[in-house]
Amino acid sequence: MIYLDYSANTPVDTRVLEQFCAVERRCIGNANSHHQAGSAAKAEIDAATIKIASLLGVQPAEIIYTSGASEANNFALKGLARLSRYAGRHIISTPLEHSSVSGTLTALQEQGYEIDLLDVKQDGTVDLEHLKDLLRPDTICVAITLVDSELGVVQPVQEIAAILKAYPHCHLHVDATQAVGKIPVSFEGVDTMSLTAHKFYGLNGIGLLIKRRNLALEPLIHGGESTTIYRSGTPTVALWRWPPRWPVRLILPSLTCPDALTMWQS
Repeated sequence: MIYLDYSANTPVDTRVLEQFCAVERRCIGNANSHHQAGSAAKAEIDAATIKIASLLGVQPAEIIYTSGASEANNFALKGLARLSRYAGRHIISTPLEHSSVSGTLTALQEQGYEIDLLDVKQDGTVDLEHLKDLLRPDTICVAITLVDSELGVVQPVQEIAAILKAYPHCHLHVDATQAVGKIPVSFEGVDTMSLTAHKFYGLNGIGLLIKRRNLALEPLIHGGESTTIYRSGTPTVALWRWPPRWPVRLILPSLTCPDALTMWQS
């Protein structure tokens, strides 16, 4: 079989798998526990978080680990909607979004939120003039995917962020799942951003929500503090620990790499 569907899932790199097994055997403690084994596990997570934050150009406190981009999208949109519910109930998105975004918006619509979708131009990018027409004082969020999973169209996120500066109650959520590791990605002007490791040779079941520190989102999972107050549960240390010789250039914010596999082989 010739496998070409790398936008859906990439094969895990052997170094990632080897590191996962090594950490899983070495870090047997619960990172939420205060004994020696728990502290050792937490130290592994903290070290990984610092490294990932540095590569993505964000602060460690802005990283929330999730099970993947779908959870991250749900967390961001539901959290932003609840956070801003007194400022308004109007959300703008596009017809190009992943189902974890469109499905969440449908759920919010059933709760009384108003959803508008942007027009898409012939080149696949959203119509910024239409965005300006749709924006209102009660608009609380614009949700957009950075790179389309089927066509590869890159949306003008920084231009959208510039437009939203005139709307202080409106947050910008970016689904960067198909972008990280392939094109330059910037968190500038963005409030929340989702990504997942299995799109660039990582393991399935681990993703990130990057969230501005000043945003107090309500957790999807309640039950006490874990690696963050925003997501409870026993952390899987090995899912977050990077290989000792990971090809870090793959996800540098300044990277332009149309052929990520070439980077892995170099």
